[in-house]
Amino acid sequence: MAAQTVPFRRFSTGFLPRKERFGAWRDAMTSVYEIAPLDEDASRRFAGTATSAHLGPLIVGTMDVDALAYHRSPAKIRSDHMDHFIIRLDRSGAAGNRADEILVKDMGQPLALPPMRLDGACIIIPRDVMTGMLPRADALHGTRLGGIMGRLLADHMRTLAQAVPAATVEEAPQIVRVIRDMVTACLAPSHDALVQAQPQVAATLIMQARRHIDANLTNPDLSPDQLCRALGLSRSALYTLFEPHHGVNRYILERRLLRIREHLCDPAERRRIGEIAFACGFSSEAHFSRAFRRAFGCSPSEMRAGLHPGAATGPAQMNAAGGIGGEFPEWLRRLRA
Repeated sequence: MAAQTVPFRRFSTGFLPRKERFGAWRDAMTSVYEIAPLDEDASRRFAGTATSAHLGPLIVGTMDVDALAYHRSPAKIRSDHMDHFIIRLDRSGAAGNRADEILVKDMGQPLALPPMRLDGACIIIPRDVMTGMLPRADALHGTRLGGIMGRLLADHMRTLAQAVPAATVEEAPQIVRVIRDMVTACLAPSHDALVQAQPQVAATLIMQARRHIDANLTNPDLSPDQLCRALGLSRSALYTLFEPHHGVNRYILERRLLRIREHLCDPAERRRIGEIAFACGFSSEAHFSRAFRRAFGCSPSEMRAGLHPGAATGPAQMNAAGGIGGEFPEWLRRLRA
């Protein structure tokens, strides 16, 4: 029997007639917020897309929605009994210059959000789950999480948003455990919490480090010290992170060699071998040639000529490493530990 996926909903106003777009989104969100009406012109232009996946005690969602003002008054809180926390990843700024921010909202407390575009992801956690993870959760309302912990949680939430729609019901409890460990570690980074979430934190950090390395292979100043500054890590933390991969310098070297091999095997690449090596961060052509032969068992010129026995091998590449029916408002009402 095929595996059953977790309950998943996608909402998009893009497929609706223009005059119905704002009304459809307002109807979906009024279970949680009081939303001010838009004038006729703005309501015709309004569009948005959102997704949500129900994991049992948690909901993971995404949103890309035009600007609206969202309010929760004391009367609204009393009437809807929605007593959850929302951890929201907001993206702001123009494409190519995005800034991420983690914001924690307690739905049991009044809030008034000015007109704003929602673009990001969220995790919705019922109060009993949140206070079980973080006994002082009631003090987190309005928290904006920055620094290395903010970046870790932002990367984690982006990955969740992409992966969760394909998750199965059987996988949901494990995903929930990972989310709880990561949220606890980032919002209350005590020693015990960090130890418990260490595999998730390490996996996210190594992903960030590898992204930075691959984006900076042409920079001759790429080094452990430069990585520490970029990621906000100490040298000892960075070295511990790369221990399973024979060290950070070894990893940088291997990524550079693999990049150069790609160039040498590209028939359209016309640059001299030394020029390619210098462009990929090597400062010595002799050092590059020795390292290349050790890695691939042939010289760079043999690789370019196709005379490369065993060229398919080389440095090891580190790869990044019961259903609930109803609509979203009903999911929220039934969300519990």
